[in-house]
Amino acid sequence: MLTRLRIENLAVVEHAEIELGPGLNVLTGSTGAGKSLVLGALNLLLGEKADASAIREGCDEARVDAEFRFESLPASVRVELRVDHDGRVEVSRRVTRAGRSYATIDGRAAALKDARRLCALLVEPHGQNEQYRLRDPSTHASYVDAFAHNHAERARYAQALAGYRTAQAELVRFDAELAAAHERRELLAHRLDDIDRIAPKPGEKASLEAKARMLAHAEKIHAAMAEAMAGLYDDEASASSTVGRIERRVAPLASLEPRIAEITSLLAEARSALDGAVALARSVVDGLDFEPAEIERLQERIDVLARLEQRYRTDVEPLIEQAKTWKQALADLDDSGERRGELSRAFATATTALCEAGSALTRTRLRAGKELDARVTKELARLQMRGATFRTEIVRAAESASAVCSDGEPIAVFDDGFDVVRMRARTNPGEAEGGIESIASTGELSRIGLVLKSIVSSEHDGTTIVFDEIDAGVGADLGDVLAEKLLALADRHQILCITHMPQIAARASLHVGVAKEVDGARTRVTLRRLQGDDRTREIARMLGGEGSDHRQALARELLTSAPRKAPTSTRVRP
Repeated sequence: MLTRLRIENLAVVEHAEIELGPGLNVLTGSTGAGKSLVLGALNLLLGEKADASAIREGCDEARVDAEFRFESLPASVRVELRVDHDGRVEVSRRVTRAGRSYATIDGRAAALKDARRLCALLVEPHGQNEQYRLRDPSTHASYVDAFAHNHAERARYAQALAGYRTAQAELVRFDAELAAAHERRELLAHRLDDIDRIAPKPGEKASLEAKARMLAHAEKIHAAMAEAMAGLYDDEASASSTVGRIERRVAPLASLEPRIAEITSLLAEARSALDGAVALARSVVDGLDFEPAEIERLQERIDVLARLEQRYRTDVEPLIEQAKTWKQALADLDDSGERRGELSRAFATATTALCEAGSALTRTRLRAGKELDARVTKELARLQMRGATFRTEIVRAAESASAVCSDGEPIAVFDDGFDVVRMRARTNPGEAEGGIESIASTGELSRIGLVLKSIVSSEHDGTTIVFDEIDAGVGADLGDVLAEKLLALADRHQILCITHMPQIAARASLHVGVAKEVDGARTRVTLRRLQGDDRTREIARMLGGEGSDHRQALARELLTSAPRKAPTSTRVRP
């Protein structure tokens, strides 16, 4: 329940504060007085987009503060938004001249989406836009679902639909990939045959090129190694012989002088190093092959590998890795039948689950639709639409490409079920039935909307339901009936109603007058709690003129005889 609403610098409202109570609260005033600004303030809390044009001229920001009292909120909301457990919460929204928007919950900074989420649980707007909703057939299912209280069935359907769409997407994606892979099969097989025939090995090309370079200079290498072996070992005056001779001459003297011992050791190391160099030179000579055929064979292999790299525009090593990927792709194609079978079975299971969930949801709507039809038809007669009938049509739409079937025929699948729900009516006896969006007049839609709202109301007692000129297009002779409807709804909900009907205003628990005043060059809207003579004069004005004694008397009679809910400590401060 909305207990307080404070508005600052919003359009022509400089400052206004309303404190409301349970039951029926009404706002009245002349056309253009600014009643819609109160709803505009609530809409800001409900997440409506706002910009600098909404701010009062000369001010830096507009602000709306609301205090709510509630009996219950979903536990998840209370935990996530840190709403205190004393049954009260304050929500604020500010809009700056720079176009920025801020929200708070109980004084703490909050995301706009969180403030909107919270307020949507506490305030339920119902205005002239309700007629636009009723004129949109896509919204009709929501009325039936609200009446059916089929939350569990809708949740089950949503879960099944998510599983169905996931399984369907996986199957479609696999089939697309499989089709593309089949188109590439021949190409991949050809490439693998080409690579397998050549059989390149990692590092092979570099190794062959190094060996080819060595063989191309074999004569020079052989001559150099022969000279090295002769000078180091084979000649009589070779380096190895000379070092050995000196070592033999010096070694006997090593015990006489430590430094001579060190010389002896170094000579031994030098001779060992020379022997190693000779052994390496001999192995190089042994590895040389002067046959031209060997050099030609190496060059041919190098050329084959080079052409392979050029053909696939990559080096041998990455090409070998790519070939592994191609082989795996071909292996996957060989196993694709089994994988597709798994996906097909998963899709079939998901389709069955969706069909069961969708059918269960349809059954709740069919049951609820029959009861809703009877109740709406009965209530329309009380609103002087005698002979009018209301019928909820629940059918399914054919869709040839759908995998979901009903009675053997493929049907369309929607986010909210399998059903196409349409509200139909015959507003006058003898006339043809048609969709309410096309057959009902503005006044008739207002009455249908009020009846639906009174029957299909919010599930949470204490919710604030806002009616924006619900009497638009309705004759004054229906004022008493509309007032009764609103009072009946006020048994469970707080009602905030903008009205032009004196019968409704006279039955309110709390009556707020909205007026526009001009002070010099500035215009401001004021809100004032009407009581006593002030309220009588306002009711008389609504009857057609406050200066008439007859209307003044009629206004007093309406106020005296009208039953209404008694408010509890409510007040309005301008």
